[in-house]
Amino acid sequence: MQLETTDRRDVPNADSVLTFLTHNPDFFNKHSDVLPRLSIPHHTGDAISLIEKQVSVLRNKCCTLENSLRDLINVARENEKLHQRLHRLIQDIITASSINDVVSLTRDNMLANFNADDVRVVLISSEEKAEPDTDIVYLAENDPELALFSDIFKKRDTQCGELSDARGKFVFGADAQGIASAAIIPLYHHRKLGFVVLASKDETRFALGKGVMFLNQLGEVLSRRVYSLT
Repeated sequence: MQLETTDRRDVPNADSVLTFLTHNPDFFNKHSDVLPRLSIPHHTGDAISLIEKQVSVLRNKCCTLENSLRDLINVARENEKLHQRLHRLIQDIITASSINDVVSLTRDNMLANFNADDVRVVLISSEEKAEPDTDIVYLAENDPELALFSDIFKKRDTQCGELSDARGKFVFGADAQGIASAAIIPLYHHRKLGFVVLASKDETRFALGKGVMFLNQLGEVLSRRVYSLT
């Protein structure tokens, strides 16, 4: 199939544009949004007129606002997609029948939809775990390592930023060397249940100050589900 090409005869020339505007003097009144994109010089010799300077400033502001609006629209679209994926994940978590299924679903989704390079789940347990699950790190209630994460349970809010050496070594072992940023999601419902750590090789992915609304929502659902299954 041959691609359709534009006929040069359909492209308006200067004369046809001039004829059109002559017969439609109110065109720019009806389409005023076109004016900021036009370059209409105001001849004043070698000097730049105040009107021309004002038009230039307004045109630059218009372009800046359009770019900002475009960025906001793109962010909104990405957030909508992320919200839909999170909604499906929450539905799967609610119906999961075991801790292993909950953790597996969470890890797979975080790796795929939150651009995490690694995800670890740490659960606090009062029972001895003879053979810890490969997807779960179990931590005893009296384990001294728990003190490394005591602050995340005070605010019960997802914590983003650089991962300390001690935390990185405990959660990721030798793999901690490549981590540039991380997000720690506390799991708390009536008691301390554990936490989820999302890690990235990109220092900006989970940088300090990043929005954590979706991660906090996930943390609340995970906390309730983990509590009900333990």
